[in-house]
Amino acid sequence: MRSSLPSLLWRPALLLATAALAIVNGLPLTPFFDSISHNLYLFTRGSSLIGGETLFYATTAFIAAMTFLLGGVPAAIYERIRGLPQSTPVSLGIWLVATALLAWKSLKAAAGFW
Repeated sequence: MRSSLPSLLWRPALLLATAALAIVNGLPLTPFFDSISHNLYLFTRGSSLIGGETLFYATTAFIAAMTFLLGGVPAAIYERIRGLPQSTPVSLGIWLVATALLAWKSLKAAAGFW
């Protein structure tokens, strides 16, 4: 009987890589960081909870979360078209590639090519 351990490792590895790319895109290296930070400031300026340094971290978390969510849209469309009951390594790979495309400018900036 063949062990299915390597196939069990694909799912968490692909999800971890996707989350890491989303976090890199949330760093202040992204070209959209300042404009998103300004919009979040305008949205939360009446709040006493978010301001100053908290707004900086909220912007990072917001960009990372939106990158992670938007990257999953093509994978969800693929799963819906195929009628899959759960994610497969192919759909997780689509999610990873879509997230990498969203984070492309941040990855270039992090590598010093910007």
